[in-house]
Amino acid sequence: MLSRRFVGVLVAAGVVLTLAAAGCGKPGVNDLRDSFAQQLAANKYVKDFQRNADDLTFTGPGADGSVTKWRVHIDSADIADTQDAEKPYKGTVKSSWYAGDFKVVPDRDESNLPLELISTGLAQDCWALWNKTTQKWEWE
Repeated sequence: MLSRRFVGVLVAAGVVLTLAAAGCGKPGVNDLRDSFAQQLAANKYVKDFQRNADDLTFTGPGADGSVTKWRVHIDSADIADTQDAEKPYKGTVKSSWYAGDFKVVPDRDESNLPLELISTGLAQDCWALWNKTTQKWEWE
């Protein structure tokens, strides 16, 4: 029969290993979605930012230089492994962007979004790398 002290040591070791594994684990897609929303909200050209699940609304520059009401819908978020030890995951977010009622559709390699809105690394099809040290997604 195991002594109580030995059982206590095993339990403590299990807790430490669980916490260590949680800190080193793969980030979830909800973390990626949250990071995308935070990156958009942090853009200095974005005003009146609101989030309701995967729908993001704000006012910002329009293509013609006017101020426009925008809506962004996060369509999907996926995470893939990389071969980089420091940045082990690549997160891809696909989203639909609407200026007023008009859907802004990318044209091959161009997002067709105002430069001010893509200056922080976001667009309809964008990606970020997971920084293992900071435990954060990097968009730029």
